[in-house]
Parts: sequence; structure tokens; C-alpha cells
Amino acid sequence: MESRTTGRDRSERVLRWIAMALALACFVAAGACGEDAPPTPNEDFGDWVYATGEDSGPDTRAGTTTEDAEVETATAGTPDTAVIEDAAPRVVTYNEAEAVFREGRYGEAMDLFSSYLAENPGTAWGHYMLGLSALKAGHLDIAETHLLQSVELAPQHAKGRVNLARVLIETGRPGEAMEHAAAAEEIDPASTAAKRVLARARAEDGDWSGAVDKYDDALWLDAEDVWSLNNLGYLFIERGRYDDAIGPLALAVQLDSTNATALNNYGSALEGSGFPAAALAAFRSAARIVPDGKAAASAARLTEQVPPGATPEVTTTELAEAYREQLLIGSSPRGDTAARLFSAVRR
Repeated sequence: MESRTTGRDRSERVLRWIAMALALACFVAAGACGEDAPPTPNEDFGDWVYATGEDSGPDTRAGTTTEDAEVETATAGTPDTAVIEDAAPRVVTYNEAEAVFREGRYGEAMDLFSSYLAENPGTAWGHYMLGLSALKAGHLDIAETHLLQSVELAPQHAKGRVNLARVLIETGRPGEAMEHAAAAEEIDPASTAAKRVLARARAEDGDWSGAVDKYDDALWLDAEDVWSLNNLGYLFIERGRYDDAIGPLALAVQLDSTNATALNNYGSALEGSGFPAAALAAFRSAARIVPDGKAAASAARLTEQVPPGATPEVTTTELAEAYREQLLIGSSPRGDTAARLFSAVRR
């Protein structure tokens, strides 16, 4: 006959086994119902996920004034798990803001890059693109603030310094602009843009000869840099050296016949050199592109002086090719040399 103690121990063991069985049953049931549990922070939510992460930054190679920029590498982010009414504002990606910038919607791009920076405050490329958007939109104070911030975060980014120098020139501070443009040239000696902006800063600071030399350096790197050609020609026009201006401007408009600024300057150089019919043709071409610009008034004035149907005294092709040939042999025509060069194509 078993004692009471033995019976009680057996009963306790049975109860423990029953408890363990109930616990196991609850665990299995919880596993079956796990799909109703709240999502974990790292779970993929498909369309709810927005690209975040560090971008690779703008292209630092020499390029046009448009300033190409690379896009960021997208990685999965973490959405807000609150109900939709309380969801945080949508995260703006670098790609999205850059796409708007490339469409020329600079004001909207400013807003998007501002939102991007709110989530990525220490990103040099975000400050750079916000500054560039503001520069394109004409907000020079905002442009200076963010381009300066981009330079502080990425001091070896040549294009950041080039565009900061542009803003400083526009705000009447060529001395400061020269510092950043010279630094950009040192960082990237192959940057035509750095040399061009440094030349412009020198011209604004009164160093005319130094500006011409720096434009020559830019054209030695790229003989088809339209803005260096245009700016160099304009410098000569300002000094009344129209024969010197004709060559670079002729090549500029041959390379880009849609550049109204270069066409207008070309017309001024031709008129100053005594080619009124050719000048009229250049002004008319510029006026077709920008009907309400200076070229239209110049064309109207010359129309009263040039006989109807007059043949242009010189052709752009002849002038451009003559100047290109001089560039290819490593000399930019100046003074008497330029006069002799262009007298050869006079009719």
C-alpha cells in the first residue's frame, strides 16, 4: 500500500506534465497565428519603402556649366508603422530631386532638396544641388549658403568651388571668387570650367590681361568650349578690339548656332570691324531665338543702313575655320596678326 506522500508526489508530477502540455499547445497556436503580429522594423513593405542612404555625389570631372551629378545608391528604408492618418511626411530621395532639377524646374528642385537635407543634413551633395538649384532660380543668397556648406563638407569637390565662385562674381565679390576658382583649378587642372570662371573673376577684378591668358588656357584644353570663346570675344569687344573678337565668336556660333548671346556678340564684333551686312545677319539670327533681346534692336537699326538683299562681306565658316587653325597650332591671333588673318577672308 502506497503512502500518502508517494501519492501526492505522483499527483504533482501529473499536474506538471499537464502544465507543460498546455504550454506547448499555446506555443504551437501562437506560431500558427504569427502573421497577425505587428511588423518588425526591418520588414519589407513593398510600395511603402522609400529609397534612403548615402549618395555617390556629383561627377567631379570637367564638364559643362550644367554640372552633371551622379545619383545615390538606393537601399530599403523603414516606414512609419503608425496608422495612415499619423504617418510622417514622405521621404524625398536624391534621385527624385535631381530628376526635377534636370527638367529645369529649379524652384521645385529647391523644395525637394530642402526636404532631402532635412533627412540627410550632413550630405555635401544635397547642399551642392540645393545651392545649384538656387543659383539657377536666381536666389543668390540661398545659393551661396548651401554651396559654401558643400565646400566645407567636401573641400576637394572642384565643381562646388566653381559654382560658389559664380555666385560670388554675381554678388560683386570677384576677389573671393578668384580664391575658390583657383582652388578648383588646383584640385582639377583639367577643368575647363574652373579656368573659365577664374578668367571671368579676373576680368571682374580689373585684371584684363590675366583674364585673356586664362581663357587661352581653357581653350588650349578644349578649343570648342563655347562659353570660353564667347567670353573671350566679349572681352575684346569691351576694349574696342573688334578684329580680335571676331575669331572666337565666329567659332562659338559655328559650334552652337542656337546661342543667342554669342550670336549677338558676334554681330557686334562684325559691325565694329566694318562688316554691316554680316552683322545684320548675325543679329537677325539672334533675334529669331530671343525676339525681345538686344539683337532685335540692333537688327532694326542696321536694316535701315544695309541695302536690301546685300551679301554678307564675310562668312562665319571662313572666319571660324581661320581661328580654329590658329588655335590648333597653339596661338591665339592678336592685334596686327588678327587683322592680317581676317583681312584674308574679306571680300
